[in-house]
Amino acid sequence: MASIALWAAETTLWTGDKAISWNGDEYAGEQFDTSSDPTIDFSGLKAEDTIRVYIGDVEEGAQFVLSYKAGDNWAWTDLEGVAVLGDTVMEYPVASDEIAEFIAGRGLIIKGIKFHAKRIAVAAKADEQPEDPQPLEPGETRVLWENAEGVVLSWNEICEQDAELGAQLAAKDQIIITVIAKNPETEWPKVILRDASSEEVTNELLNEVGSFPYEVVFTLTAEQAFALQNGFRISGDGVNVTKVSVYKYKAGDEPQPEEKEYVDTIVWTGDVAISWNQEVYAGSELDTYNVQQDMLAGVAKDDSIKIYYEDAIEGAQFALTYKAGEEWNWTDLVTSQHNGFFAYRVASDEIAQDIADHGLVVRGQGYHATTIVIGKPKSMTAIDQVNAHSSVLSTIRFNLMGQRVGENYKGVVIINGKKYIQQ
Repeated sequence: MASIALWAAETTLWTGDKAISWNGDEYAGEQFDTSSDPTIDFSGLKAEDTIRVYIGDVEEGAQFVLSYKAGDNWAWTDLEGVAVLGDTVMEYPVASDEIAEFIAGRGLIIKGIKFHAKRIAVAAKADEQPEDPQPLEPGETRVLWENAEGVVLSWNEICEQDAELGAQLAAKDQIIITVIAKNPETEWPKVILRDASSEEVTNELLNEVGSFPYEVVFTLTAEQAFALQNGFRISGDGVNVTKVSVYKYKAGDEPQPEEKEYVDTIVWTGDVAISWNQEVYAGSELDTYNVQQDMLAGVAKDDSIKIYYEDAIEGAQFALTYKAGEEWNWTDLVTSQHNGFFAYRVASDEIAQDIADHGLVVRGQGYHATTIVIGKPKSMTAIDQVNAHSSVLSTIRFNLMGQRVGENYKGVVIINGKKYIQQ
């Protein structure tokens, strides 16, 4: 398979936190000569490799300089062509083998003022020139970039692709990013897909992801594919990425929904007008925790939660929120819309536990919430435990399509999670 990457994997030489200053009276810090740290090894550096110094805590008026020790006198000499990208990284493409040899043998000097050096890395130029990319075949998944150790994203960019690949992208194609860890101290860990001009096209937050490795999958819309026609790159914050791949859509390859038979249990019935704008529609929100704290006890991963509604106005909006983590942060859930109800499939054990402990909030605009139903895959055990919630609600019936039916309905109905023939 032809390679389309211009660079081999980025190698981290040092991580830490050093305040940089050439004027201690103005800013507390020092100049950082890497030769003072024997663990920082630039051996093997060559012309056209790129040295990257990742930075942080940048203050107004910061200045950035990289230097090396040149010639027989080891004269401190500023490097030309250093670029500072978005106050996150200093990049220097090594101009000659002579400079590469001096840095490898004598170290690099990070100078300037009002910033911190956080990490030093080298992106090695590939030994062979890349071939022209072969056209992506429908159904093909191609690795674009890979680093077994992983690269920590802190607003820097990786896997830069040009128009030769970008022009092949279309709706339903996928960009797949493998994440092996996230930084627990990052408030909003995320992966970002950017276009050739580094403008954000889409992103995914990883706050609720607790199991790794995890694949971030960006399934492109037609608009997003058009935005990537000149190329793209991957960015983010607080995540460690090991691989980026592209998948070319092939009709019929869509993952088919897993066929499961669910046992439905009614956990609440009532009539609550739902509105988040009183000027448009008189109503409020339904917080299940306030109604009954243990209403959703026993909810588990892969369960379905259905919110049935009535009296929906034109343009009604439907939303479902849960309270995540110890801070009970209100977090919206992605629901699917059906005839007469909207539903959420519980995505993880972590989310299930938060819903069980903190409840759900039924929100939106312009409808009445009337029933909440929990569906569990029939193969699961402990059905009796779930049925205990609906002991007083046995008169409400649903057919196999999940629709509420009346006493005169004839056919198979579900009552308290069990099937009956109603004649």
